[in-house]
Amino acid sequence: MRLMYWLLLMSALPADAPQAAAAASAAVEEGDDAAVRLSGVEVQARRGAAKTPPETELSPDDIEALGAYDISEALDRISSAYGMTDPPVVIVNGRRVQNAGDYMTFPPDALSRVELLPEQAAGLYGADPGRRVVNIVLKRNFQSRDGQLADARPTAGGRTSQMADVRRSAIANGNTSQLGVRLSSDTSLRADERPDYLRDNPQAQGATLRPESTSVTANMSVNRRFGEWQGAFSASARAQSDQSISRRDDTLARLRGQQRGVTVSAGGNGEIKGWSVRVGLDGQASRGSQEGLTDRKTDNRTIALNLSADRPLLDLPAGRLTMDLSGRVSRTSSTSAVDGTSTERTADTADMRGGLTIPLLRAPQPGEEAGRVNLGGASLNLSGNLRRQTGSGGGGGLTGALSWSPVKQLRLNGSWSRTYDAPSDQQLFDAPYYGDPIVVFDFATGQSVEILPMYGGNPNLKGQTSERFALSLSAGPFTPWRLAGNINYRTSDSRDGVSSLPGVTPAVEAAFPERFQRDADGRLTGIDQRSINLLSSRSEVLASGVNFNVPFGGKTPSPSAASLRASLNHTLQLKKTTTIRAGYPVMDHLAGDGGGTAHNEFSATLDARRDKWTLNASARWRQAYRTRRDTGVDGQSDLRVSDFTRIDLKLGYMLATPASRQPPSTGAAATTPRASGLRLGLEIENLLDARLRARLGDGRPAPGYGRYDQDAIGRVIRVTLRGRF
Repeated sequence: MRLMYWLLLMSALPADAPQAAAAASAAVEEGDDAAVRLSGVEVQARRGAAKTPPETELSPDDIEALGAYDISEALDRISSAYGMTDPPVVIVNGRRVQNAGDYMTFPPDALSRVELLPEQAAGLYGADPGRRVVNIVLKRNFQSRDGQLADARPTAGGRTSQMADVRRSAIANGNTSQLGVRLSSDTSLRADERPDYLRDNPQAQGATLRPESTSVTANMSVNRRFGEWQGAFSASARAQSDQSISRRDDTLARLRGQQRGVTVSAGGNGEIKGWSVRVGLDGQASRGSQEGLTDRKTDNRTIALNLSADRPLLDLPAGRLTMDLSGRVSRTSSTSAVDGTSTERTADTADMRGGLTIPLLRAPQPGEEAGRVNLGGASLNLSGNLRRQTGSGGGGGLTGALSWSPVKQLRLNGSWSRTYDAPSDQQLFDAPYYGDPIVVFDFATGQSVEILPMYGGNPNLKGQTSERFALSLSAGPFTPWRLAGNINYRTSDSRDGVSSLPGVTPAVEAAFPERFQRDADGRLTGIDQRSINLLSSRSEVLASGVNFNVPFGGKTPSPSAASLRASLNHTLQLKKTTTIRAGYPVMDHLAGDGGGTAHNEFSATLDARRDKWTLNASARWRQAYRTRRDTGVDGQSDLRVSDFTRIDLKLGYMLATPASRQPPSTGAAATTPRASGLRLGLEIENLLDARLRARLGDGRPAPGYGRYDQDAIGRVIRVTLRGRF
C-alpha cells in the first residue's frame, strides 16, 4: 500500500518534484511532524496522529521545559498543570497498546510530541467519560544510556535520602527496548531529633517518626513488530525493607517489614478482519511480612488474561459508528498468617465492558461550501460493564456521554454514570497491619496524642452504589499565547460507600465505638482505619482552569530561545455531606461536621526553559476550614485549621551543550541526538517550610498542631545529577 501511494503521488507531481518527494519521505522517516509542501501538493498526514485532533499539543521544547527524568514524571507534571483528577489514559503513536507502562520510564527526549485529546476522545479509546486521553508520539529512532544520582535532606536535619538510577533505552522504527535499575535508601527520623515534637509528645521518647527504608527496583521491556502485529514483553522486580520503632501501651516495639514482588506481562496488538485487537497475559507474585506488634506474613499470586478490540461498524452521515469491547478474567490466590493463624483464599474475577461511539453531527470540513449551515460536530458514547467475582458477587454499571463542538475552539461535554461495585478481594480480606505513627487531636480529652493506625481488610463490607454527573466547557487555544481554559461541574452520590473513618470526632466515635481504643484513663491509644460502609454521601464541585504559553522567538525560534508555560486551577467545593449510619444526622463537612473540608483550593504551575536552564515551580493554596466537636453546632472546642500554602521549586542546568545546539550531522547518528555531559538539578520541596496550623474555637493554640506534629520533615533540599553516557 505504501508503494502504491508513493507511485500515485509521483505520477501527480511535476517533472522536477522527485527530489522534493524524496526529501519529504526522509523528513517523515526522521519523525518530522510538520505538513510537507511539494509543488502543487500538500501532504497533511502526521505520523502517530490520534483518531481526533488534539486539544493541546506539547512540542519537544515544551517537553524539555518540564525538567522530567522520564515520561511518567513528565505526564504527572502535565496532569497537574491541566487539573486532571484521574490519571490519564495513555495511547502510543495514536494507538492503544497492550501495556502503555512499558514506555513510561523512557527519557522525555524520546518523545516527538505529546497530545492532550479532547474529552470526547475517552469513548473512542474505551475509557470512562471524564478521563483525559494523552497521546505520546515517540521518535522514530532514538538511543540513550542515562543515569541519575540524587541526595535529599530536610533543612531541619535528622534524615537523608539517596537514590541512584541507570537505564538503557532504544527505539528503532517502532521496535523499542529498555533495561533499568533503581536503588534508594532513606534513614530513619527519630523523635529526639525533633525536640519541639518530643516536648509536646513525651510518649514518643525512643520512637521513630519516619522509618528507615531501602529498596531496589529492576525493570525491562521489549516491543517488536511482526508484520502488522506488535508483540510486547515486560518484567519488573522490587524488593523493599523497612524498620522503625513505635510505642504501644507504654512499651517500645521494633517493627520490621519486608516486601518482595515480581510482575510479568506479555501480549500484543494488531488487526484481525477490521478489528483492532489487543491481548495480554499478566502475572504477579508478591510476599510481605511485618514483625513487631503483630507478626504478619502474606503471599499473593495473580494471573490475568486481558482482551480488548474496537472497529468501525458502519458509516453514518456524520461519521463512523464504532464499537469497543474489552474483557478481563483473573484468579488471585493468597495466603496470610497473623500471629500464627493462617488463612488461604482464592478469588476468580471476570470483567466485561462494551461501548458504542455514535456520531450525531459532522464538523465542518476543509473546502466545504461557504454558507452551508453547520451546527458543528457532536457524538454520543454509551457503555456498560459487568463484573462477576467469587465471594462478593461483583457489580456493573451504565455510562452515557454527549459531546458537542459548535466551533473548532469550543467544546461542551456531559456525562452520567451509575455503578454498583462489590468490595475488592483486598478490601475484604487483606491481613491487618500497623501504619506509621500519626498525631491526632482528641476532642474527648482536648489533647493531642500519637497513635498507630491499623489498616487492612474488612470482611463485613457491603457493595456500594454510586451515581455521577459531569458537565464541562473548554475553549481554546486562542492567540499566539495558546490561551485555553475550562470549567466543569461534577456531582457524586453514593450509597453504602466504601471509605475510611470520616474524622476523629465524638459523633464518629459514637457511631463506630469499636474502631477507637482507649486505656483505663480514657486516653486514645489506637484507631482502626480499615474501610467501612457509610450510609450515604454527596459531593458537588465546580472546577476551572486556564493555561497559556508565552511565545519567544517567533515561529522559528533559535536554539537559545526561551519557552514558558503556566497554568492556574481552582476548585470550589459546593457541597459535601455524609450520613454515617441510619438514625444519625447529616454531616455537613463544609460547615465542619465529621472532619472539615475547605471551600476553595488553588494550584498553579510554571515550566520555563532558556538555553541550558530549566525552571519548574508549583504552588498550592487551601482555604481555612473548621472541624466541629459537636455536629451542627459551632463551639469553643472546635478545631479551626488555618490557610495552607505550599510552594515547590526545581532548577536545572545543562553542564554540556544541549543536543539542539550541537552541529548538524548526517547519517544514522543524526536521528539519535545526544547530550554528552551532565545536568545539575536543585529541588526545594516546601520552599516556605509551611506547616499546618490550627487554633481552638476560643482562640487557644490547638494541641497536635505544633511545628513538627503534622509534618515532621518540612522543607527538603534535593540535589540531582543526570548524565547521558
